[in-house]
Amino acid sequence: MTPGSTSSNPRPKLSGTPPGGWRGPPPHTTERIGKRMKTLFKDRYNQDKFIVGMVHTLAMPGSPMYDRTGGMRKLVKQAKKEAKILRDCGYHSVMYCNESDMPYMPVMAPETVAAMTDLVAECQAEIDLPFGINMLIDPIASISIAHATGGEFVRCFLTGSYVGDIGHVVPDGARALRLRADLQAQDIALICNVTPGFSITLDTRPTPQVASGAVFLGLADSVCVSGPAAGREADLSKIADTAEAVPDTPVLVGTGVSAENILRMAEVSDGFIIGSSIKVDGQTLNEVDPRRAEKLMSVFNKEYA
Repeated sequence: MTPGSTSSNPRPKLSGTPPGGWRGPPPHTTERIGKRMKTLFKDRYNQDKFIVGMVHTLAMPGSPMYDRTGGMRKLVKQAKKEAKILRDCGYHSVMYCNESDMPYMPVMAPETVAAMTDLVAECQAEIDLPFGINMLIDPIASISIAHATGGEFVRCFLTGSYVGDIGHVVPDGARALRLRADLQAQDIALICNVTPGFSITLDTRPTPQVASGAVFLGLADSVCVSGPAAGREADLSKIADTAEAVPDTPVLVGTGVSAENILRMAEVSDGFIIGSSIKVDGQTLNEVDPRRAEKLMSVFNKEYA
């Protein structure tokens, strides 16, 4: 995608009310929701649908798999390499994530926050793309790093309650939103996950109703629908129903998007967070494969360039 190009296929406006939920947030919020994500990519690329390429960093200082021999130099070198591949393949933005820091901490260690801040600053000094932060599973750390480095969005949980491989997770969305306000960083868009990975939600409501609540009560700027784990495809009907529930808010697909299904997913969504399918052998923690990354963008651009 090049600046000045246009997309002839905006997300269709769907009709109807989602099961068990209201159709979108009350009218007084519609001028606020979604503007940050939509404006960011429309202004820069005149692009209705956008692609976020993932830079899954190597393990950070303090985590069990951190390479103490290679140190920060190794982390930064690898992250720069992958971010440049995504840029050169035409991805609209990148997102930096500490995917290798399992098991994930609900409150990030200070050495990890410091390391990611340094890594992102060094990478972005050489890469002119919008970028975001996803610090698993700490929205406070994500917002803090984005604010310090000039990040334009974060992916996080703001609402709900989840239980699974990493225990019982209750996101502190109230504190995260207050931090963003205290920092006067309302220009950092919040992409709110409404379906969990490697866990189940304790909220029994349908996903569209959860998404409506995330926008109205969680003040989410965008919502993200994902499959059950990294690299797993999200349910198409669930994405479509969520798009109906929040028609004025960008709906992103967070996992399992590939060259084989992106056009189908694009019919009912606004954007994509791409990770596993563009990695070597399609494995989440492997490095970005230039051929896979280019193939996905080639398929997308044939329809939306």
